Amino acid sequence: MSLAPYTCALDPETGTTIKIYLIKDVKNVETIRNNIINGVWKCAVIKPSLILDLFQIVVAANRAVLSEKTKSLVTKTVYSEILYNLSLSKNISQSLTKFGIEKDNSILVCFLVNDIGETEEIIKEIEGELCPLSDLSNFTNVKDIKSVYKLNNLKSDDNLLDVIVSKIVTKSFVSH
Repeated sequence: MSLAPYTCALDPETGTTIKIYLIKDVKNVETIRNNIINGVWKCAVIKPSLILDLFQIVVAANRAVLSEKTKSLVTKTVYSEILYNLSLSKNISQSLTKFGIEKDNSILVCFLVNDIGETEEIIKEIEGELCPLSDLSNFTNVKDIKSVYKLNNLKSDDNLLDVIVSKIVTKSFVSH
């Protein structure tokens, strides 16, 4: 059982790597929200209940860093862009509310690393229990995911991740 973060290189042109941690029983959610909203912390915090697979986050983050590189962010920061990209909504506030944390006590924390970052310091300030990422499925709510991505009529869950990723990728030019 590894508590190491999930790490993945994003588009090579950006020189960016994503690091994702899963934390449960978080006691200082309001402090975390405030630190992110006020720009004190450079990270995205995501509701794990709406994440079927980490690939979902990687795709959204890759789009975000590419948008940042081309100076075409829809939101104010690359981190809020990740949440925006995860959502089907083109309404920024709705996207941030749906995928960001509110009162949830389990969270996924996502960092974009271009160099040696402050990830470990931020993780130490989160009052909760670090979990292995293999436990993500214990936090996932497939019913909520299907609702958020408008997939309630899907007959089978076999290709659910493929459908979700396709919706994320085509968001900018298809209305779902």
